[in-house]
Amino acid sequence: MNNEKMRVLDMLDAGKITAEEAAKLLEALKGTSKVMSKETRDNVEEKLRHFGAECGRLAREAGAKVQELYRNVEPKVKKASQAALEKTACVLEDLACAINKSLQKEECCCEEECCCEAPAECTESGECCGNEEPKAN
Repeated sequence: MNNEKMRVLDMLDAGKITAEEAAKLLEALKGTSKVMSKETRDNVEEKLRHFGAECGRLAREAGAKVQELYRNVEPKVKKASQAALEKTACVLEDLACAINKSLQKEECCCEEECCCEAPAECTESGECCGNEEPKAN
């Protein structure tokens, strides 16, 4: 006897189901225990092979599309990353200038050599606070 039938009989023995319910369950299990015919099994196998081949084809197509997308997007991502790095550097330079100004140091950025938002006058020696790139417009 298979496991499902034993479980039904155990539930009947434990009083969890009635004899009538057990009979219905055992009858239902008879329909599920039938073995597939060779024709049905061959048909299922053929459909599974076709499904596998189709999945492989779709995976190859998707892979090609992802590679194409990457080739198209990569330069744009590099350009955006470079712009973000440049902006970050400028913000940090502005911060350094503001800190120097708040500490009342005489040295700060020269207007033509700094990207500070509000540059101070150059020192007499002409030294700046470290920023050597002009402000981006």
